[in-house]
This record gives sequence, C-alpha cells and structure tokens, in this order.
Amino acid sequence: MCRTREFVFLCALLLLVSCGSNHPRSSKSFDDLREAVKGKSAAEIEKILGQPDLREKMILFGERWVWWNYTYLDGNRYPPDDRGRLVHLEIIFTPTGKSSTSSRPTLSDLRPIDPLSVTYILAKPTPGSSEH
Repeated sequence: MCRTREFVFLCALLLLVSCGSNHPRSSKSFDDLREAVKGKSAAEIEKILGQPDLREKMILFGERWVWWNYTYLDGNRYPPDDRGRLVHLEIIFTPTGKSSTSSRPTLSDLRPIDPLSVTYILAKPTPGSSEH
C-alpha cells in the first residue's frame, strides 16, 4: 500500500513538472495581443496584460517591458514549424505626452509608437520539450 502511494505521488509530481513549463501564460496569440494593445498607453496595457516580468529604462527615452513565456505564434504569416511556438512578449514604450525632458514620463505618457514596438523573442525550448 505504501509503495503504491509513493508511485502515484511520483507520477503526479513528474506530470506536474513536465506539463507546466511549455505553455503560454495567455490564451491569446501574439498577433491577437499586438492588436489588443494597439494605440494604448503603458497604463492601459498593464491593465490588459498584467505587470511585466522585466521593466527596463531606455538610455535615451522610454522603457522596454518583457513578459516571459507569455504568448505563442499562430497563423499563416508564420512558418508551419513556428506555429504554436512559445514566445516572450516585448513592448518598447516611447514618451508621447507633454512631460518635460527633465521629468520621468508617466505611464499614461508612454505608448508603443509603431508596429515594431510590439514584438516577440523566441523562447528557448526546455530540455525534453517537443519544441525546436
């Protein structure tokens, strides 16, 4: 009886470890998320996506935010081998408001100013995963 419990516990533990690491945190694809944040301020985007995992101040202007393992690639614009691939979501924010250059811009003043401001970074596959 004791060995059976240990075996079941070990199987459950292995199942948890193997299935949690390769799934995006969002159920929406990268293109869906890019469309959802289009024209929004950093404050609005943070409400939509949650707090980023990385927030970096840019040397000359704005901020770079990254959400690790956040979404996936989907659709005909991506090669078949990359569809479903886990990616990190990255947004570059640029000050667009009337804040002076000497003061820090507020989240309402920061926006992704062009389509290339919202991008992705390919996530490295974890050992034993089925990703490339």
